[in-house]
Amino acid sequence: MRRSEAARYARWSAALAVLLACLTAGVYLKRGWQRIVERRAAPPPPPVNVIKSSSGLTFSKMDGPRKIFTVEASKSTDFKDQGASLLENVHVTIFGKAGDRHDTIHTKSCQYGKENGGVTCNGDVQIDLESAADAARSAKDPAILRQIVHVETRGVAFDQGTGAAKTEQPVTFTFPSGSGDAVGAEYNSQEGTLRLLQNVRLKLKPLAKSSAEKNPPKSGAVEEVLVTGTSLDFGRDARLLQIFGPAQADSSTDRLTAGQFTLEMDSTFRARRLLAIAGAIGKTPELTSQRGDDAMLIDADNMTAQFAPEGWVTRVDGAGSVHGTRKGKEEDDEFHADAGALDFWPRVNQAKEMNLSGGVFLRTRVAKGGETRMLHTGALRMEFREGGKGEAGKPTSAETLTAGTMEWTDAPAQAGAAPTHTKLQADKLQLAFGAEGKPKQLDATGNVQTERALAGHALQTATAKSGVAQLLATGGWSQMDLQGDVRLKEADRNAQAEHATFTRIGQTALLTGLAVARDATTETHAPRIFFNGTNGDIRAEGGVRSTDFSPNGNAVQLAQVPANLTSDNMQGNSKTGRAVYTGHARLWQGDSVLEADSIELLRDSKVLNAVGRVRGVFPQTPAPDQPPTATLASSTQQSPTAKKTVLWHVSSATLTYNDITSVAHLEKNVVIQSPDQKIRAPIMDLYFTRGTKNSADGSPPTATGLSPTPGAQQISRAIGTGGVIVDQAGRRAVADRGEYTASDGKFVMTGGDPTLYDSTEGTTKGRQLTFYLADDTIIVDSENGSRTLTKHRVEK
Repeated sequence: MRRSEAARYARWSAALAVLLACLTAGVYLKRGWQRIVERRAAPPPPPVNVIKSSSGLTFSKMDGPRKIFTVEASKSTDFKDQGASLLENVHVTIFGKAGDRHDTIHTKSCQYGKENGGVTCNGDVQIDLESAADAARSAKDPAILRQIVHVETRGVAFDQGTGAAKTEQPVTFTFPSGSGDAVGAEYNSQEGTLRLLQNVRLKLKPLAKSSAEKNPPKSGAVEEVLVTGTSLDFGRDARLLQIFGPAQADSSTDRLTAGQFTLEMDSTFRARRLLAIAGAIGKTPELTSQRGDDAMLIDADNMTAQFAPEGWVTRVDGAGSVHGTRKGKEEDDEFHADAGALDFWPRVNQAKEMNLSGGVFLRTRVAKGGETRMLHTGALRMEFREGGKGEAGKPTSAETLTAGTMEWTDAPAQAGAAPTHTKLQADKLQLAFGAEGKPKQLDATGNVQTERALAGHALQTATAKSGVAQLLATGGWSQMDLQGDVRLKEADRNAQAEHATFTRIGQTALLTGLAVARDATTETHAPRIFFNGTNGDIRAEGGVRSTDFSPNGNAVQLAQVPANLTSDNMQGNSKTGRAVYTGHARLWQGDSVLEADSIELLRDSKVLNAVGRVRGVFPQTPAPDQPPTATLASSTQQSPTAKKTVLWHVSSATLTYNDITSVAHLEKNVVIQSPDQKIRAPIMDLYFTRGTKNSADGSPPTATGLSPTPGAQQISRAIGTGGVIVDQAGRRAVADRGEYTASDGKFVMTGGDPTLYDSTEGTTKGRQLTFYLADDTIIVDSENGSRTLTKHRVEK
């Protein structure tokens, strides 16, 4: 029992001894580790050349009573045989000459040069640029977002004398509306400026979205803009960023390049205005954009972009030789101007309104077909509607603010053919676009002038007070309407009306409202006149009046005075020379008058055709014993022996007159009546002879014996067939054929059973009967021979 207890006590004793040994070892190990940690945490032993070490160092640079900057360090160490001190936990506060800044520089350690006052910081350095006012506000209310430009770099040298800090190491920086990086920097504490020396990259970011916004931006609509350049100058007080080029600003759809950028910021350091100029390297500002199938390029001597506080572009201005191009899937555009401005829809950076001024020129070329349109003006405004995501905005309207000219050039109909040009000019032009952004209508007001050049035609011009052109989706015009005192001209042809309508494809023109059309020899008046330039058709409606002033007549010449025609309607063709007057048609020229349901004139063959209820009045050739009858152009003054012109009245169903042969052919119920006789027949031919007196004052032929200009056409002979009846001074002659000769007043009746009836003297028959108006002689030709009878005296 005792032995077992002794063994148990021995075991407990051994265990206790081991525990005590472990505790003792643990204490020694802990103390050894603490010594190691303390040695590691302890500052390095002072170098053998340390003269002095102190804490809480502070020194300032003063300008009179004003403090320029203050340098603070938690510890300062002076070294033997060295003109520099080691400063630890360095903090530099810069107040500036005016005391309006609160910039700070912070680093862990720096070398301070005792002789020149320079501070060199080889480690990481942080620089904060802040105004004194912003610092004061932040101190009062820490919740306010601080307006600080924060810069991080290393290897900074600070010159206490000049207040300048410089590094050649990489630099990163942030400010409320962006961030960036560069290589090398210079900070001037006195001027409050920061210069980034090389490889500048700057990101401008939009304002953070807020659920409290009434109109929050569309998702992805406002994006970061990356700006790059060779170097950058930043003025903290002026809030200016100057980026020296080649400078470039990029978004996902747009790019701006230039020799130099100047970025103005607002009080919250958000981009407010960007100025792009050629700068020292002469790189002209150029803006490119790609949205869908549309690629746009704009360049100018200088370009300015305005920004909203939220970050999107609100306006772009260009000055000095502004030039732009747009290449689309269906058409290409180009423009030039002295100055231009482009306003944008909020948030989406899409064009809302464009204004161009000074020598404005726009040209659009349709990819398919090659048609082009050009606009010239002194100032132009164009409006756009907002487009969808990734799409360019479509134009809705455009107007010239000064006089403008629109020109269209049609694609040639075939290779080698000359294109057709159309020009519209006015004091003001207004262009409306359709839903797809295609031109729809062009309105012109004030001193409207048009020109149209067609291959093989003389230049066509028009003037009016106002006009409207209907446009095709391809950009060309389809119809043009002119209003108010419209006047047209083409070579020796001209026209006027209150309203004119032109069509491009059909090459037609419709004149309405007191319409008048003229050429070198003719003039036509009508309420409506229609021209077809393709086939030469001409149509006049609503009461037509035409006058032919040609001395030789365009188709026929019944007298050497102007020929006049009136009718309800007229239809003709300038190429064939055919004109048909229908509905109460009437022609008169001197003493000659012709009326019918329709009168047709054939210029080339010089033929006149009258159809339907034909009625006419023609002068007769005077008898030989009479002086020549006054012509159509004669005055009422006659020689003492002259007799009054004898007029014949004609009626029939149809009449055809050939001016070359001077023969008129009449058919169907032909009746010819003069003061002395009346002739009826189914068919009759009238032969005309040109009169010998034609002078406008009615004077006789000249004493020199020279032949005068031919005068009026006068009936010299009439031949009727198919059953002729002649009534003359109480007697009637009938035969199949009858011929009258005006020069001797002779009738010759032949064919069938020629018979002369006299109510008092009886009846005379023969194979041929010849009788005269001037006397009572009758020549009878029969099977038994010829004989002369005096059966009836004709009263003179």
